[in-house]
Order: sequence, then structure tokens, then C-alpha cells
Amino acid sequence: MSADAKIQAILASSGFSSKLAKMISVEEAGALWKLSPTAELVGNPLAQALHGGAITAFLELACSAVLSHRLDRNCLPQLISINVQFLAPMRLAPVTARPNLRRIGRRVAVAHVDAWQDSPDTIVCAAQCEFLCEFA
Repeated sequence: MSADAKIQAILASSGFSSKLAKMISVEEAGALWKLSPTAELVGNPLAQALHGGAITAFLELACSAVLSHRLDRNCLPQLISINVQFLAPMRLAPVTARPNLRRIGRRVAVAHVDAWQDSPDTIVCAAQCEFLCEFA
């Protein structure tokens, strides 16, 4: 099974992630994530801005699936904490993210992810996630 197929299988294994998985494509063996949002993810209909919770879930999924793949597990790790910085409104347009595993320790793993819409030089959202490494 390819890395991309394994990541898609992991995403389809849980509730909200399975809904988002239909809008997510994974490239470069999990190094590049793309969300093609639908109108149901709009949080502010006047500004046509995406809902922050949906974007947060997308960023968390990207980091957790990459960690799960790196540790060769078939389920998503447990999130300990997440810190998200929304740097600009995110409109109803494709969102690209590049998760980066910063550290994998015995008990905790740290991942960072940057997201953009038009250009990787213009980051619109960033997040740092901490996960429990001792997952089933």
C-alpha cells in the first residue's frame, strides 16, 4: 500500500476526519496536503471565510496522519494540545499545508504545519501540535 493510500485509510477511520477526507488530497508521500473546501465549511457567510474549526481539524489531521505513518501505526495518535495562529481570513478556496514533524520522543511528538491559499510565501494559518506517542 502506498503512503498516500495508507494516509487516506487512516483519515477515513474516524468521524469528522472521514467527512474532511473527501475534501483532502495528499501528495509527496504525505508531505503536502490540500483541502478543497465546500460551501458547508464556510463559517462566516458574509465574508465567505472558512470556519476556523474546520481549518484546525484539517491541520491537526495532517500532522497526526503524518506522525501515524512515520510510526507505522494504523490509527491516529491522541492530541495533547494544539496552538493555532490564524494570520489572515481564509476564503472559500483550496488550502495547502505542509506538516513537519519537529520531534518524536518516547512519550510526546511535536509537529508544526503552515497553510497557504495562493502562495507558500503567504502563510495564512500555522499550528503546532503535541501528540501522545504511546497510542494503540
